Amino acid sequence: MTIKRGEIHLVDFGKKYQSELGKIRPAMVLQSNYVNDNLDVAKFKSILVIPLTTDLKGGRFRFNLPAREKLEKESELIINWMCNVDLKRVVSAEPLTILSQHELTELKTKLDFFMGYYD
Repeated sequence: MTIKRGEIHLVDFGKKYQSELGKIRPAMVLQSNYVNDNLDVAKFKSILVIPLTTDLKGGRFRFNLPAREKLEKESELIINWMCNVDLKRVVSAEPLTILSQHELTELKTKLDFFMGYYD
């Protein structure tokens, strides 16, 4: 499977545990394409993703995406729930949609704030 940064795939997060996410839901691939392109030789095949939700709340750690292509409902990336998942948890071979370069740049601003790179 080939994946790229900014693609949104369906990911099986498994059973919900306390404040963690659960179920199969869309998630955006966050890690670099250098890492993605070398997953076939990596010992641990995990990817860094940001899950999506249709429970729209807005805020500093949410990034809105309109419904488009195979992303059927307006959704938000939940930045503070980014996590690593095993590549085998990706259940869609093709992306539901792909963020534009402009969207990735806007998302980076929110990520930088979340990571404490600036206040």
